[in-house]
Amino acid sequence: MTSHSRELFYDSSSSILVSCTSRESCSTSITEASSLVQCNTHDTQYGAAKVSMEALQAEKPGYGTCTVFGASMNLVNAMMGTGIIGLPLALHYCGFWLGLVCSVIVAFLTGTAMHLTVLSGMALHEYSLGGLCQCLLGDIGSQVVNFIVFFHTAGTAVSYYILLGDTLPALLGHYFPQVPYISDRRYAVICFGLFCSLPLSLTRSTARITKWSTLGVMLLPFMLLGIIIRVPKYAPSPLELEVAAVSPDMFKGLAIMGLAFGCSQNIFGVYLSQRDQRPSQWLHATSIAILLAYLANFVFAVMGYLCFGKNVQANVLLNFPMDDGAINLVRLALGLFMVLTIPLCIHPCREAVQKMMGLNENGRITTNKEHVLVTIGVFILILCFGATLTSLGKVFDVVGGFSTIALGFLLPGAAYIRIFLPHLIYGEATKLPLLEPSQGNGLQPTWGLMVIAFSLVCISFPIMYFAIVDAILA
Repeated sequence: MTSHSRELFYDSSSSILVSCTSRESCSTSITEASSLVQCNTHDTQYGAAKVSMEALQAEKPGYGTCTVFGASMNLVNAMMGTGIIGLPLALHYCGFWLGLVCSVIVAFLTGTAMHLTVLSGMALHEYSLGGLCQCLLGDIGSQVVNFIVFFHTAGTAVSYYILLGDTLPALLGHYFPQVPYISDRRYAVICFGLFCSLPLSLTRSTARITKWSTLGVMLLPFMLLGIIIRVPKYAPSPLELEVAAVSPDMFKGLAIMGLAFGCSQNIFGVYLSQRDQRPSQWLHATSIAILLAYLANFVFAVMGYLCFGKNVQANVLLNFPMDDGAINLVRLALGLFMVLTIPLCIHPCREAVQKMMGLNENGRITTNKEHVLVTIGVFILILCFGATLTSLGKVFDVVGGFSTIALGFLLPGAAYIRIFLPHLIYGEATKLPLLEPSQGNGLQPTWGLMVIAFSLVCISFPIMYFAIVDAILA
């Protein structure tokens, strides 16, 4: 941290946001960044290494090419995963009406936590969760967070493969019984992983997979339609909407909801890929993503709960018979969606491994060889577990209850409090040179955001405690 104050300057003609010591010194940076944005295939000199535009976009601010809508699609694709399948169970744990109220609160807190994470990163000039934690807690804290990110993203990707193995092999085997090998769980998971997920995982920046994310989001209406039209057949009469008392099960339900909206591991990657990196535009992107994800998640959750109530399984699709054509459409859409979502888990997982190995220290950008080798190593590890494990229950407890909440609620809230609370109390922040000159750029702290930050920290501990205790005892 230097003694010279740095400011954020926004160039409206090129939508470039850069950090420098004065407006005059920014002109060269803006010109260089703008020329790079206009030529994605161009290689540029960064430090002593020749790196591509895509590599810069994945590591440094000011090189994004995605629109706000494109960034929103990447966020929605990152959020939607195994959590949506478990949401009917979450409503059962919390009770129907209280569950709906909790779902709105969790969605709001998740969206705000995304905003707080980026504000904290901008204040410290750090654009990764590990780097953010290193500034706050030192090297040990950085390594701990990088390990949690690795554990969380790898566990999430494994859960996607488990869900893929629950849906597509049985579906293909039902319609093509004369081809027995396509109904083999391990064979199907390995084939979809190698031929679909791996090529998309090799990209450096999430901007390169925006179109695939948009395609994945377009599959969501088919999933919702299939569930909606089958509710009259499976819903009991009369409907029984549970009213559950506050209990440890309720915190398990909140953990599943957190998993359904959690994408903390992708926040900085998506933010850096966005062309207009002003805080207000990032807030716009997260708001769109949370709204779309909430509509898809809880239409699915309510319909699934109405069908099976207290008998709902962790994977609600396992409650439906295999000969239901509309539900099979849901299974197909969900399986394809999982294939397109897994790369968004591989990206932050790879970054966490690179940081633990010291490949990204002091602003260094990994070589293409290092990038490919780490990606393949991480992918093989995840694919091996995804092809062999078969239970989602423990994944919900451990990934949803601990790592998702730790990264998505606890870390953003604690970081914002640590960085901005002194500024609110004393009116100055001598250790944060970006704060004072950044007025008008959306970085000035507010008491409203501070209250939400404290709420994120307070709600994190009981959710993590009960989820982990349940996983251990079970």
